[in-house]
Amino acid sequence: MSPEHNDNPAPRAAAAPDTPGDNTVPRATTAPATPGKSTTPRAATAPATPGKSTAPATSGDRPRVGIDVTALVGPPSGIHQTTRALVNALGVVDGIDVRGWLLTLRGDRPDIEVPVRRSRMPARVAHQLWQRNICGLDRLIVGSVDVVHGTNFTAPPTERSVITVQDLSLLHHPQWCRPEVVAMVQPLRAAVAAGATVHVTSSAVAKEVHAHLGVPEDRVALVPHGVGPIVAGDAETGRRLAGYDTYVLVLGTVEHRKNVALIADSLSSFPNDVGLVVAGPPGNAESTLRAAAGDRRFVRLPTVTDAQRASLLRGATVLAFPSRYEGFGLPPLEALSVGTPVVATSVGALPELIGDQVTLVPDNNDAAFIEQLHAGISTPSVVATELQARISAMTWQTAAQQMAHVYRNLKK
Repeated sequence: MSPEHNDNPAPRAAAAPDTPGDNTVPRATTAPATPGKSTTPRAATAPATPGKSTAPATSGDRPRVGIDVTALVGPPSGIHQTTRALVNALGVVDGIDVRGWLLTLRGDRPDIEVPVRRSRMPARVAHQLWQRNICGLDRLIVGSVDVVHGTNFTAPPTERSVITVQDLSLLHHPQWCRPEVVAMVQPLRAAVAAGATVHVTSSAVAKEVHAHLGVPEDRVALVPHGVGPIVAGDAETGRRLAGYDTYVLVLGTVEHRKNVALIADSLSSFPNDVGLVVAGPPGNAESTLRAAAGDRRFVRLPTVTDAQRASLLRGATVLAFPSRYEGFGLPPLEALSVGTPVVATSVGALPELIGDQVTLVPDNNDAAFIEQLHAGISTPSVVATELQARISAMTWQTAAQQMAHVYRNLKK
């Protein structure tokens, strides 16, 4: 899954003033990065542009990092999942002072182990200012920090900003995106022009941001997502939730680019005892999915707990991932980590991470995908222990250590 785009237009409201001492995160020691399992990030800062950046706080060699956690207020989408995991992992990295910032007053404060401040400025105003390369009021949004990390396409247009670009669907396939996501293109371009570093999670997207956004290679930081350990759940509970002993599982927000309707439309060709379970928030393709499924063997679970999600993963006969375009592709990696076979398209980071172990289907060949899915149902494959070990080594602790390296480089 390339984590789904989550934008929360915010009403006007004022945040409480900073309280001295409330924004310090105790230092702790994290597990060391696993050698050879993740790509070392590349990042360098551009020369400062006078008048274009908020004066950084002075904190010695310990950078203060403000991370956009607005996605945590919305539905449990992919960007929600990866933002939470990264923030929690960064919170225990030695030598990094982490706090979150919100561009919305909706919802409760996110349940994360770092201080969080709400913006004193509406999201739409912040985006308009950033689009015009204006960021003199950014301390009202992010507070006094050395590095600003925008986790969902936007951040102040400064050379001390890091912007996570999950994928470039908002450029390549705007018809698949909500209008508020497409509206992020101009603020993103402004930040790139001002010298921001772009964080990507796959070499495929690294090439895209270099080619289509003009980001110099030394300002592209390649840090793959982690794959959290699936420690809860059991297969029997998964089958009970599904209502089938044999089922195909699809995880994630139901968006057009995910192409989930392809599987729903093919249900009539499956054996009668095979069901389809789609677990994840409704998206812009919800009506298309339901129309394709009709009254066939279809179970829709828009909300599941972490334990239920883990059980569904363990109990599935196969996880299907028919996406037409991705930046990363988390659900197949999670399934493989617990030994569940996958049928997936050759998108995002999957070719570079598992392409030598799993046969991936070209993203433009629906017939081949359904054929491989039928084979996976009739004769489930066995996931190699070597592949499970490889994915298990892709920890969020490793990702956090590498992101901390990016932040430290920007503070120099």
